[in-house]
Amino acid sequence: MSKYSAPTDLIDDDFDIIEDDYFIEDDYEAGACLNEGELLLATRDLCKEYRQVMNKLQILNNVNLRIYSGEITALIGPSGSGKSTLLHILGLLDTPTSGQIIISDMDVSKLPERSRTSLRNSCIGFVYQFHHLLPEFSALENVSLPLIIAGEKTKYAEEKAEDMLDQLGLSHRLKHRPATLSGGEQQRVAIARALINDPYLLFADEPTGNLDPETSEEVFEILLKQVRDRGIGALIATHNMELAGKMDRILEVKSGRVLAY
Repeated sequence: MSKYSAPTDLIDDDFDIIEDDYFIEDDYEAGACLNEGELLLATRDLCKEYRQVMNKLQILNNVNLRIYSGEITALIGPSGSGKSTLLHILGLLDTPTSGQIIISDMDVSKLPERSRTSLRNSCIGFVYQFHHLLPEFSALENVSLPLIIAGEKTKYAEEKAEDMLDQLGLSHRLKHRPATLSGGEQQRVAIARALINDPYLLFADEPTGNLDPETSEEVFEILLKQVRDRGIGALIATHNMELAGKMDRILEVKSGRVLAY
């Protein structure tokens, strides 16, 4: 159960939606101050289906959920249930077949790709099960790269990346390439990269699923601390019910729906 007094997971019928065909970048400021319990993202009747010759494969069916600042939500469900698909859609890496994704009172589900990319880069962090670090770059370079791509000067980007890696206990591994890092260290670098642009939404897809139990718990605690310290909203998919139990709320993907667990 959520510790917030805000509405439940299901969106009320009187939820106001401003439909828009464009995205104004200035409306989304990275690192903006958030009030605890502030609604950051909502979906209404979100569906995703794939056509297979004459058949229709329904992955998500009328999903309604809300994500609030200061709240960490676990997303559980068996493999193939649609957890990753949902995360990719919410993270603007994929598009729904129908339904709406509302961020800051605007329907962003049908934004043009350039606008989706801009919003994703400034407001959304994503941590994958596999770290996806660039092998030819050092830890410092991997983390600073998103800032450089966003137009920041290299010196500033590297200074901020160094501070971020220091917070995650990797100050002694700045110059090391991924191949020389342990699995836990690689995933901590991936977490730093996801947070470097100060997003207010974080999505993580089995972020510790590739690690041994001890390392998994260590990395997970680091991730939770970073999210809580920043007061952002997070949705984290996991098969580990022990880890899910440490979060504020648990949602389950079941038969294409997302239900309170």
